[in-house]
Amino acid sequence: MATRIPQRWVTLVLLLWCALLFFHGLNSAELYRTESLRAIIAAECLRNGNWIVPTLYSQPLLTKPPGMYIAIALCSWPWGEVTQWSARLPSALAATAMVFLFYWYFARILGQTGGLLAALMLPTSMFWLDKAPSAEIDMLQVAWVSGALLFFLRGLDRREASDRDLSPCHLVTLSPCHLPWFLAALLCVAGGFLTKWTAPLFFYATLLPLLWWRGRLRVLFGGPHLLAVLLAAVLCLGWAGWAASLAGWENFRDTVSREALQHLSPGHHQDTIRQLGEHHHDKLDYWREALSFPIKVLGMSLPWSFFALLTLRPSFYRSLADGQKFLLQALHCWTWPNLLIWTFLPDPSPRHAAPLLPGIAGLAALWLLHWFSAETSTPRRRLGATALATLLVAWIAVKVIFVEVVLPARMAGRDPGEKGGQIAAVVPPGQVLYLFRVKDEGIMFYYGRPVQRLAGPAQLPSPGERTYCMLTDEEWRDWPRRYSAEPILRLNDQQGAPLVLVRLTEPNRVVSGE
Repeated sequence: MATRIPQRWVTLVLLLWCALLFFHGLNSAELYRTESLRAIIAAECLRNGNWIVPTLYSQPLLTKPPGMYIAIALCSWPWGEVTQWSARLPSALAATAMVFLFYWYFARILGQTGGLLAALMLPTSMFWLDKAPSAEIDMLQVAWVSGALLFFLRGLDRREASDRDLSPCHLVTLSPCHLPWFLAALLCVAGGFLTKWTAPLFFYATLLPLLWWRGRLRVLFGGPHLLAVLLAAVLCLGWAGWAASLAGWENFRDTVSREALQHLSPGHHQDTIRQLGEHHHDKLDYWREALSFPIKVLGMSLPWSFFALLTLRPSFYRSLADGQKFLLQALHCWTWPNLLIWTFLPDPSPRHAAPLLPGIAGLAALWLLHWFSAETSTPRRRLGATALATLLVAWIAVKVIFVEVVLPARMAGRDPGEKGGQIAAVVPPGQVLYLFRVKDEGIMFYYGRPVQRLAGPAQLPSPGERTYCMLTDEEWRDWPRRYSAEPILRLNDQQGAPLVLVRLTEPNRVVSGE
């Protein structure tokens, strides 16, 4: 009988593991690409107190719900400003929560060793290397979906249940003990929806095949589930109504239909296919991307995707105990239906399928634990355990190299902090900086002062004080002569395109002689 490790030591090991993988490197490099977009929107949220409708340069931006921006603002609130490390803190905290959730759930079914193995394996893939210490939305969305699924599965399997209690009759009986877990699950679905829209798709794309496989679709029509759905719907629809009333119903409807439903709606899907079909080459590109999508996702989760594929063998399923069979079925439904759905949706991107990656890690952990406990020779088990331990330790070295070498290298030549500081040194404090077509949230974030986007020079404020505008090189060449302006700073954006900071003394005065 295996010796049980004191729980405090398991907790300490997991905390140390999370500290090394998620918190090391939070402040090692400047914000990269859309990290800056998330951070600057959260900074406006913190500055103007509008936590319902995200705004960018004082204009509503509803391409994503406010979940990530609120998380960043909450993590930054004690310090009064959003910084690059506080912008990345929600992802690190979400990743840590996922590790402990994995340990909690897997340990219930596979024992302490199985739970610890699953928790340690979960964050050791390329996706986690890049996204865990990031200001991107992806890790928070993965955490919401994972929490929703694990809580719902817990609601199907009471702690005191024996293997025979896992029969369909037991799980279809919707006793009150299911309600807290179902409520927790659907609150996580609501949190995911308010972060990136797609959480309900991942949630029900997993549950429907699982409950059908187990003969328990009646669970979805029971009181606990329906009550939990009602609560989640009230929260999501309440936010939608509030946001639409503030941003405008037409603006809200158009933005959501364009940005969110294009990945989910069959109508939008068919429109995309027809657009791609206008050119034969484009249509071939679509199918090439679709067929390569599973390979990209499995590659993103190497080496665990190799072991996950081994669990597809029928002989592996037959070799498991009843509780382990239930876990295997749940993980298969977590992984493969979602992978199939996202493969054939328009514009497939591996990061869109990120919430299914924990299913792959869980399948690999289940296979490895079974292999270690099967009738395998002791030397082979020792060799496998040594190889696994070496791989986990080596991942720490990979993490250090990524933080100390890769992150600084990919920011080489961008210098958003330095360029933002140059602008701040010229524009007086308290003065609004105006933009028209400039799109570089990295520089603007590190500039760190109020910025407002206008449709054109005609919307500039009336004379009375000097006005500062950041223009592209093309905008400066085409600048209307009726607005007297002088260039005071030239620099390049993060992609190398020229920018010109100009100062207007009397922006609405027509220059004499015109």
